[in-house]
Amino acid sequence: MEMTWPKNNVDVCIRCAACMAVCPVLRVTPLFPGPKQAGPGAERFRRLEGISTDEWIDLCIGCHLCDMVCSSGVTISDLNLIAKAKYLDEKGRPLRDWLLTHVYLYGWLGSLLSPLVNLILRNPFVKRVMEAILRIERRRELPGYESPTFRQWFRKHQAQSSTPPSPLLATGQAGFSKRGMGEFEPGSQHRKKIAYFYGCYTNTNEVDVGKATVQVLGANGFGAFLPPQKCCGIPMLGNGNFKGARRLGVWNVSSLLNTVRSGLEVVFSSTSCGYMIKHEYNRLLGISGSEKVAEHTSDIFEFLSHLKESGDLNTHFRELPLKAAYFAPCHLKSLGIGLPALEILRLIPGAQIDNIEADCCGLGGTFGFKKEKYGVSEEIGRDLAEAIDRLKPKVVLTDCEACRMQIRHLTGLKVLHPIQILRDALQFP
Repeated sequence: MEMTWPKNNVDVCIRCAACMAVCPVLRVTPLFPGPKQAGPGAERFRRLEGISTDEWIDLCIGCHLCDMVCSSGVTISDLNLIAKAKYLDEKGRPLRDWLLTHVYLYGWLGSLLSPLVNLILRNPFVKRVMEAILRIERRRELPGYESPTFRQWFRKHQAQSSTPPSPLLATGQAGFSKRGMGEFEPGSQHRKKIAYFYGCYTNTNEVDVGKATVQVLGANGFGAFLPPQKCCGIPMLGNGNFKGARRLGVWNVSSLLNTVRSGLEVVFSSTSCGYMIKHEYNRLLGISGSEKVAEHTSDIFEFLSHLKESGDLNTHFRELPLKAAYFAPCHLKSLGIGLPALEILRLIPGAQIDNIEADCCGLGGTFGFKKEKYGVSEEIGRDLAEAIDRLKPKVVLTDCEACRMQIRHLTGLKVLHPIQILRDALQFP
């Protein structure tokens, strides 16, 4: 199928330069001309039939901050991404980019052999070889795998248990309760079922995020249902592989559309996956049925916030003495739903949750793993690291897996998904 690019709106750009002021890449390197020049400025001279000369376009990190501040509504990030796709189509993509964007194909093997795989990935010699051959930065810690996967855990623990949760902060481990989990069928004691799009990273690398989501839903009377799903496609899209991203998106929309038509709402815990489903499937990839799916899909804390507004949120929290800092990811800001996680977490007695005043973390999905972009990624994240240091938290919370990786890398602090803290604060009888 031939890709049809979205119509652009470059002519409404008034060149106010607001986007230039917020661009994290422009702030740290002169190699990138900035969103105004890279987007609407250069777009006026681009031709589909011509050879791309935008070598610097691959430095756009895809944070969408430019879109959020544009008073004229120009989708600058889309212009940059389309230009990046054209440039990379002509230049060709290295094996490294294929490996970084197709983790969903071999992640299960990493989980199955997690002790051995994790040992290999941490080995300094192996990391040097990967840097030399694949140009994956050796100073960047590769995510470790966990076994069993979240989906395996979910299937195994269908029956309820009265075992209380093991507090993460008290043990330092990924403890969990077995309450509120399982693929509940009609007739369950839970009031309703709700579909959960958990994503690749939760499935194989941060299983406890999925466990906590299921447990919090269960504590609020909702049995989780896992619809058939594949990678959301955002790693491919971020690397300009529109065809690959669209192929995955079409599969997911078909599955989620069936789920929605059966009467279920869908929640996600990864803001990157959520942004892909709610915006990019329709706006950028033009997938039929995606608009209907987006209408019935929400962030897990957005969903909990609605429960709070209706008086149905379970607020039976134990006191949790905790000094934490919360960072709102770029994709969460792009969803335009405010900061629902911060709103809910501040209901926990004894918890002090400070909001981190910083923009992009700098990892940009696979961006920060690439040797030639590692320095840019580090420099972008420096402001965030300094903002965290000023707050002196014991733990940092953020909804995005990439942000969690980057913050751990930059600060050495414990970094969790907010849903894990909420789960540990709930009182289980």
